[in-house]
Amino acid sequence: MTNTQLDILCNIRYKGFKSVKLPMLFEVSQGCEGLKTALDRLCMQAEQSVADGVNYIILSDKDVDETHAPIPSLLAVSAVHHHLISAQKRVQTALVVESGEIREVMHAALLLGFGASALNPYMAFAVLNELVAKKEVQLDYATAEKNYIKAICKGLFKIMSKIDRKSVV
Repeated sequence: MTNTQLDILCNIRYKGFKSVKLPMLFEVSQGCEGLKTALDRLCMQAEQSVADGVNYIILSDKDVDETHAPIPSLLAVSAVHHHLISAQKRVQTALVVESGEIREVMHAALLLGFGASALNPYMAFAVLNELVAKKEVQLDYATAEKNYIKAICKGLFKIMSKIDRKSVV
């Protein structure tokens, strides 16, 4: 999902569509306990969001600063996914991950496999933008972005094609 698509999803004002952005962050000063507390809070916020009629929960690590570290996106997605399953609310919402961690095909595959519905690799897009601006890539940004997404999708299709159907069933 591109930055523009995510922005549209975050600001959609259409009957039946509702989204919320939840931070995947914890207080650095609190260490491991802070991580556990933040993860529990994230799960509860996600459950309450579904109860409030939210269709799209966007888990974001974009507000990282000197006092807040990101909860690893795979940990956050899987925790929220399993918490919503146990609360019998998982099918009522989609989980979108906005993370700077997503760079490679395997990152995307793991996040999708652990419960994400869509991904926004904002840091990868920022790197692409910088490469285009510095003329290190001889493409315009739209083409570079399209090529990156196509490459990730092709990699995901390759991974999915190797899944043994007998082991899935």
